[in-house]
Amino acid sequence: MKALVVDDDAQNRDILTRMLRKLGWDAESAGDGKAALEGCSFARYDLVLVDLLMPGIGGADVARAIREAYSSDGFRPKVIAVTGAFVPDDDASGFDEVLAKPFVMEELYSCIGRVMGSGKQPPDR
Repeated sequence: MKALVVDDDAQNRDILTRMLRKLGWDAESAGDGKAALEGCSFARYDLVLVDLLMPGIGGADVARAIREAYSSDGFRPKVIAVTGAFVPDDDASGFDEVLAKPFVMEELYSCIGRVMGSGKQPPDR
């Protein structure tokens, strides 16, 4: 299954991408909303993890645009907001889940499991 990590912070993007790969995901990344939307025109992602607070196109707008881009054929990727900021319920409504930074592998795994319905166990470390 394919995942896309969207975060303007290169270190956060790299860490999250590596964590997803350890969980068995084919993970790619984008440094901003524009790059994420361009990537979605070439690939179909089952899961998108997006930072809420990014310059330019913010996370909520990225999530909405990705869902609209895929909606023509009825496909609906799962979208998780990844943020260190407080997220009011109104702002979280466009996401399947909100994952608060910082987090550990088990929290990422549980969050993905909730949105994807996965029973897969995280790898031993």
